[in-house]
Amino acid sequence: MADLTAYGPWAVITGASSGIGRAFAGHCAAQGLNVVLAARSTSVLADLGRELSRAHGVEHRVVTVDLSDPGGAADLLAASADLDVGLLVSNAGGGRPGRFLDQDIPDLHRRLTLNTTTHFELAHAFGRRFAARGGGAMVLVSALGAIHGLPNMAHESAAKSYVRNLGEALHHELKPAGVKVTVMLPGNVDTPIIEKFGLDRTRLPIKPLPVATAVRQTVHALNAGRPTVVPDRRLRALSRLTPRGLSIKLNGRLLGEAAANLAGAVQG
Repeated sequence: MADLTAYGPWAVITGASSGIGRAFAGHCAAQGLNVVLAARSTSVLADLGRELSRAHGVEHRVVTVDLSDPGGAADLLAASADLDVGLLVSNAGGGRPGRFLDQDIPDLHRRLTLNTTTHFELAHAFGRRFAARGGGAMVLVSALGAIHGLPNMAHESAAKSYVRNLGEALHHELKPAGVKVTVMLPGNVDTPIIEKFGLDRTRLPIKPLPVATAVRQTVHALNAGRPTVVPDRRLRALSRLTPRGLSIKLNGRLLGEAAANLAGAVQG
């Protein structure tokens, strides 16, 4: 199934204002899918929606929602309840490098909602809808860091591990109902998150993968019926060949430097 419209006429994409979510929105629209664009920034989403409608002749709907709010997923579900959605791209997420004990509980709770609870609520609701309509597809965006705990990103690596395991299990549970599920495990993808996390591009182990390439590889994995995908064969090889303990140490050091960069930027 190369044509995403075979899943249904509408796609719901969270975190659509930038990065992976924005690239997914463009890919879906280019394939003829109408798109529900969900994020916090109304003006950015409205501009993107108009651009996609003009370029590809698709419909769009903007849903302004904060998915770190406990009621955010329910708001998005209500805003798309009247549409025949066939594809969910549950991508919204966030984080901040730093030591776990240095971070405040309220902020950790908000990020846990964004990185975990929202994914499971959307997967549960749309999974039921897709099973009832006899087909559909979901892409749950986790992270390569979900394969082990990351020092200086402990909270996020734990949260993303839940998404990875949930999606892998649902891949098998929902297959008999005609619903495809693939978990995307992005690592070094060229998005604004690199600067947001305070990462130094010159210190990254490999050059970031273009975001459009990462999305194309993920869609290919979804259509091929694969439960997970790590975009970029270089990262796939690196993750296989690097001993687990060494990977944790090296990534933890990199994220520690990123946390220091962020702290320095705030003080400056």
